Amino acid sequence: MKTVVVTGANRGLGLELARAYIDDAFEGIGDDGEPRWRVIAVARKHTDVTHGHAHVRTRGIDVSEPDASNALGIVLEQYAPVDVLINNAAVCIGRECAVGNVDYGAWTRSFETNVMGAMRVLEAALPHLARDAVVVNVSGRMGSIGRVMAGLGASSATTQDVVYRTTKAALNMMTVCAASEFKAKDETRDVKVVAVDPGWMNTDMGSRGGTVTAPLDPSESAAGIVALIAGLKPEDSGKFLNWRGEESPW
Repeated sequence: MKTVVVTGANRGLGLELARAYIDDAFEGIGDDGEPRWRVIAVARKHTDVTHGHAHVRTRGIDVSEPDASNALGIVLEQYAPVDVLINNAAVCIGRECAVGNVDYGAWTRSFETNVMGAMRVLEAALPHLARDAVVVNVSGRMGSIGRVMAGLGASSATTQDVVYRTTKAALNMMTVCAASEFKAKDETRDVKVVAVDPGWMNTDMGSRGGTVTAPLDPSESAAGIVALIAGLKPEDSGKFLNWRGEESPW
């Protein structure tokens, strides 16, 4: 049985990713009756996504807290090795911030969760990663510098959302740094680290609290990401991909 860890698993994409792996766990089940996956669903607030399945564990851990690494490390030690780690937990606040009108408190809180939280999770998992593990940092087109330079902002003007955009751009750099460092060490050489754009989804975050309708259902994005993970090759480590597996501009 392999182990997958999903953060931010209480709603939206994180919940759909946990559900996708729960469903996949029993596909092609062996004669021993063991499911394919053990799912560790992590969220700020404990949310039961088990649906009665004994192979699912839910944990309430806030990745923005300094002690998150220790708390998660204790959990992962019980279920090592970790085969797939999905850093999905994120906040999207201060959305209308632009230069000259920045909410620095929102910016700080956003970096605590979206960037430092992701690193806390990775550091907690590092001693417990399988030799050929996959690490997915859920980023987004909002973090693409190339798209902004080309005038391809999302629903808001390209000068807005500076808080959220900068955290996702930083997460992309964290992805590249981790991939490069892992390749340089024998014990982590086969670990694949990628940033993934899940698309513009019709979640609370994607719909701006229900004020707009995004075109993509999170369950469809989750299914694409699960398939993408299964098909990753060593040379993909360090790439920025969309949920369909296509390369995205940095």
